[in-house]
Amino acid sequence: MSEEPLSLDVGAARALREAQALCYRHRVAIVTPEHLLAAAFAVLARSAAPGPEPAALEAAVIAVHGTGADPLDRDIVFGPGARECISLAARTARETGAATITAADLARATIRSGEVSPAFFAALGRSRQELLAALGGAPGN
Repeated sequence: MSEEPLSLDVGAARALREAQALCYRHRVAIVTPEHLLAAAFAVLARSAAPGPEPAALEAAVIAVHGTGADPLDRDIVFGPGARECISLAARTARETGAATITAADLARATIRSGEVSPAFFAALGRSRQELLAALGGAPGN
């Protein structure tokens, strides 16, 4: 049995790039679920979708992961937690019959994965449930 290939829509692809850019700005070499979630919501905010402000998201990431002291001298890679979140988004898309993964799908999967540190939600001042509600009804709900 072959699975239909999935693709990332423009927003999801932008969210992955933004997660890496967030790491680069803060001199952190590994993309974590927190970087991925902040980036997905930042992309959604550009289209006027409800959710936390990008500055608040970035501040929450810094509260959890800090900022490195030295410039990066290597590539930024996706860590196992972030990869698990992306895999969950793909599994959910397949289960719901979707052909593409959106930035909102990445955000939902990241929240549901259990990979995001509770300290991130505390620093953001928003619960998992509040963030899921901001995303509205969608795949996997």
